[in-house]
Amino acid sequence: MKILMLSWEFPPYKVGGIASHVSDLSNALAKMGHSVHILTYGEKYATEPTANDTIIVHRIPGTWAPNTLAWSNFLCHKMEKEAIRLHKEVHFDVLHAHDWMMVPAGVGLKKTLRLPFIFTLHSTEQGRSGKPSNPYTRLINDLEWYGTYEADEIITVGKDFCDEVKGLFNPPENKIHYVPNGVDLKRFEDVKFFLDRSNFASDWEKIILFVGRLSHQKGLEYLVWAAPKILKANPGAKFVVSGAGDTNRYSSLAHQLGVGHKFYFTGYTPDHLMPSLYSLADAFAVPSVYEPFGIVALEASAARKPVVGSYVGGLKDTIVHEYTGLHTFPGHVDSIASQVDRVLSDSSWAEWMGRNGHSWVETNFTWERISRWTTGIYGKALGLWE
Repeated sequence: MKILMLSWEFPPYKVGGIASHVSDLSNALAKMGHSVHILTYGEKYATEPTANDTIIVHRIPGTWAPNTLAWSNFLCHKMEKEAIRLHKEVHFDVLHAHDWMMVPAGVGLKKTLRLPFIFTLHSTEQGRSGKPSNPYTRLINDLEWYGTYEADEIITVGKDFCDEVKGLFNPPENKIHYVPNGVDLKRFEDVKFFLDRSNFASDWEKIILFVGRLSHQKGLEYLVWAAPKILKANPGAKFVVSGAGDTNRYSSLAHQLGVGHKFYFTGYTPDHLMPSLYSLADAFAVPSVYEPFGIVALEASAARKPVVGSYVGGLKDTIVHEYTGLHTFPGHVDSIASQVDRVLSDSSWAEWMGRNGHSWVETNFTWERISRWTTGIYGKALGLWE
């Protein structure tokens, strides 16, 4: 099968989880014998991160734009032109677009090239920002609806999230599917780049790791508010925060609460260093208030770390309470503090949950398994079965 994949982010350009999702899915599809062409943003590289005989990455340079909508529309226009040129040579079988930014290109190419159109939603504007309250957020919401309307098949990355999409956009029941994210376990079993733990914490300190965008959706402020309570019971705790965003906001909050010296903000950590960063942690925190899936929770489990995360969205499925980690009430400071304390106070139990987490990922969330589900949806879009 010849697959055309559209994604506005792809390694090494990475903002959220879509880049890793598209990269790992494409690699898994290639191992099955499929040919994958990826159209994405960026300058051309002499050697692409995942390029080989069956994966070819095509970069579209961006341009300055006043906002994300204008930027993505420009990118989509350029992608459509390049895809039409490529199709004359490759003759694609299916088109697979990711996220609302790719909807204009996805719909346009569906109609122009007459290809089956698969659309993966990774989150929604209403979930991220609340009910659209201005023209900008309403237009993003409308693009998400348009993508679900025009798509031949819709993929959602979480069970709860699947229900959210059904409730928001009311697509036909027979064309919406739940297919989770996955993890490449080899990345966490063969760590090649090591970080020096002493750069993050003293030998006597226990590291609580947070990985994600520094935004309200990820709930970092609740972990910061919980820090004084956690430190009262565990003076040796140290909070390591990895992610891009408004570092000053969260650093200032930590200092206001008198715990600024116990926080270390790394900024953005490149993909090749992430397995090493996970290996330093004693506990992993995911205090999200909205999380369609939460791939970082799976990555922590793959690294054999106990995960403390909100009982919300995809985290309901990726964390098995008191087996691979502990659930907290979303946005509940006392709940977060209590559950982190439980993990830090019993290292043997924490290690047991970490081992269980690795097995849980190996059984349920490998890309080999997920790529088979995805190709089944491609086959349905092609009319090979109902």
